[in-house]
Amino acid sequence: MAGKKVLLTLNPEMYAELEGYAKANFMTMQELITNTLRKCVLYAAEANKSKAGRPPKVDEPFLEYLSKAKGF
Repeated sequence: MAGKKVLLTLNPEMYAELEGYAKANFMTMQELITNTLRKCVLYAAEANKSKAGRPPKVDEPFLEYLSKAKGF
C-alpha cells in the first residue's frame, strides 16, 4: 500500500465500536478497514454483473401474456 493514503474521520463512539470489532477478530484497525473496503468493492463488482439479454423467467405462460414488461 505504498504511496496510497486515505484519511478517515470517525466519531469516538464509532471508532470504539470498530476497534472492539477489530480486537475480537484479532485484527488491527488498518486491517479491518482494508478488509471491509475490499469486501465492499468485490460485492459491488458481483452486483454489477447482470444477465443482460436474457428474458425474465416466467413460470406461468398467461403471466407472460398479461405482463406489462412485454412490449405490445
